[in-house]
Amino acid sequence: MNYRSIRRSVFGFVVCTMFFAGSASVFADPYWGTFKKDSCTSIFPGKRQYSAILYGIPSGQSWETTCANMGATINGQVFTKPSRCKNTGLNEWGEFDVLDDSCEANWSATDDGGAYNWTHKNDGCQTSGTYAGKRKYSSRIWNVVGITWEEACAKLPLTIAGKTYTTPTRCVNTGTTGMWGEWYVADSSCESAPKAYARGTQDSLKRSGTLSGYVDLHTHPMAHLGFGGVIFHGAPYGEPATALADCPSMSNEGHSAGHSRVEAIVQDDIIGALLSTAKHDNRGYASFPYWPANNSYTHQTMYYEWVKRAYEGGLRTMVVLAVNGDYMFGATDNGLPDIIKGIAIATDPIYDLNDMNTLRRQTQAVYDMQTWIDQKSGGAGLGWFRIVKTPAEAQSVIAAGKLAVVLGAEVDYLVDCTTTTCTDAMITQGVQEMYDAGLRYIFPIHLKTNGFGGAGLYNILGSGTKYDCKHYGQDCNVAGLTSYGPKIMKALMKKGMIIDVGHMSARSLEGALTYAEQQAYPGIVTGHTGVYDMANKGNRHEANPTGAALKRIIALGGMIGLIPGQGNLDEVGEWRQNSDGSYISHACGGTTQTFAQSYQYLRNLIGDQAYDGRISVGTDFNGFAHMPGPRYGTRACPGGVSTITQPDSAKVGYPFAPDASIRKAATLSALPSLGKYTFGNRTFDFNTEGASHIGLMPDFFEDLRQQGLKRSDLEPVYRSADFFTTMWQNAVTRGASIQ
Repeated sequence: MNYRSIRRSVFGFVVCTMFFAGSASVFADPYWGTFKKDSCTSIFPGKRQYSAILYGIPSGQSWETTCANMGATINGQVFTKPSRCKNTGLNEWGEFDVLDDSCEANWSATDDGGAYNWTHKNDGCQTSGTYAGKRKYSSRIWNVVGITWEEACAKLPLTIAGKTYTTPTRCVNTGTTGMWGEWYVADSSCESAPKAYARGTQDSLKRSGTLSGYVDLHTHPMAHLGFGGVIFHGAPYGEPATALADCPSMSNEGHSAGHSRVEAIVQDDIIGALLSTAKHDNRGYASFPYWPANNSYTHQTMYYEWVKRAYEGGLRTMVVLAVNGDYMFGATDNGLPDIIKGIAIATDPIYDLNDMNTLRRQTQAVYDMQTWIDQKSGGAGLGWFRIVKTPAEAQSVIAAGKLAVVLGAEVDYLVDCTTTTCTDAMITQGVQEMYDAGLRYIFPIHLKTNGFGGAGLYNILGSGTKYDCKHYGQDCNVAGLTSYGPKIMKALMKKGMIIDVGHMSARSLEGALTYAEQQAYPGIVTGHTGVYDMANKGNRHEANPTGAALKRIIALGGMIGLIPGQGNLDEVGEWRQNSDGSYISHACGGTTQTFAQSYQYLRNLIGDQAYDGRISVGTDFNGFAHMPGPRYGTRACPGGVSTITQPDSAKVGYPFAPDASIRKAATLSALPSLGKYTFGNRTFDFNTEGASHIGLMPDFFEDLRQQGLKRSDLEPVYRSADFFTTMWQNAVTRGASIQ
């Protein structure tokens, strides 16, 4: 054998060895066979077992150990290991418990005279027996599989008035009408001697240092430049006789009377809207007999002098969002019944209806407003209204006692991404354009299901394919995040921008929070929200996040803004879980009293971290949102009233002073003392008017104090402007390292 032959033989041996070694590795990699769909394993959350044989286990390796470390993706859900492993002697099986709505048991009962199905129904106060003085709620259990009704009733939870009951007070098997749960809940309106209203104590603060003031996470001062320019009336700056002139109602307003029709729709005058017969008093400055008002939705509520009063009373950061909706012109689905879907509410728009063009127009108007206020204040850069583009700028403005203004967007088709038209280039270019324009706060999803994901289906304007999401008691959007959803979030994260997850469907929210957790991104907010856990009836919808979802936002480093208009008396429960036994009787719906219930729940949910400033408000002024009404006068308790009276001692007493620890506004020489606010020929009394415009927000907080919230209870809000900048800086820092 010559050298060459030996070399060839050795080479052949090595190649052959490498081939078989490589082949053994390929064929020895374990893998799952075809998964089969088995029976349900859990009723809440609903889970179904999927199982498969594990193949390719290397010789000599433990079947059980291999199975226990073998992940899988089933129905889009990622598992790092099976729920169980089973050795049959012939094969090793992996069993995975996969979320499945069809397995989920749920509570549901008909209420409101049989008109609606909600998660539970209100059976009223109990006047005798074991549960006298309590309010009874009841519901029927549905979709029980694999266990008895009795077992299901004993283990299916329900949250009422912020408290999660792991089992009902009683389970009653009625036979033909099924298994019912009954809950008996403390409620002041059922009690013979409910706690009297008394001003909250002037206790000490939980944290040291000056109170920065609060952030309003959701405002729309430039709404008159959206919706085609013919729905919303009044500008936020300019001389009042021009900016707040008479509105077109009661005159030949044109545009198919869009302004009056929308006002009628939000006032529940549907017939008047359809027939175009609805009109309202149109007089503006200086008499204002009809508007601004807490229950008027189509008129300016953010005139700059009103914003200034809010600022001098404690507002230190304000998120200003461009807003739009072309659906009022039939341009996209307007949420009306199928037979009339797409019919225009208004015609002949003055402005381009495109969301991004509207965003550009409204954003420029905010810069123009800053310039106008500067001129009123002595020159460029001297005004109290300061647009900021970095956390450092915001911190500097707040420290100087001025108002930091953060620009943002809440439109339906962000960067023009629709369900049919969306590309990576649109996202890249669109996000860069918004960033260059100074926008730092973005909603990926608004009222319409778009290229990024499904919108919450909670009002008539929402769009998307529905499915029965049983634990909400009403339909939800089948759509979650699309493949572009994480892409828009990543693009925003890399810029350090704040992402508001409000308006998302339950599935979109789950996807968004999961992605934010994967990226460890702190800049996540829900800025104008209600809360599912406090909700009853129609307020228990997918756009009101659960306590679990809210805690995930806080855990990321984000914050939560409650919308002041939390709902009616029968839509929000009474919070009775304070550790010291204190409570504020919920007897006057659609007011600050309703807000107080959700606020106390949220403060308790977050715990000590709340006092860092992680809770604030998102007012949604100019956003077609109802504002808290008055507790006194001819329009008292617009959301329903119980037999409990509102004593005069609980009124806002004028003049009043905001908390003395709040950093003084730069426009003031001394801490403010606020009397009833007069503008033009009208004087605003919060007691009989409610939150008619943003200038009455100091009165809003004073009203909460009058009903029982302590000084420290409101500390989270009055530290929120500082925490907003902290969260923003954390987002910028994290965004710089996201690849």
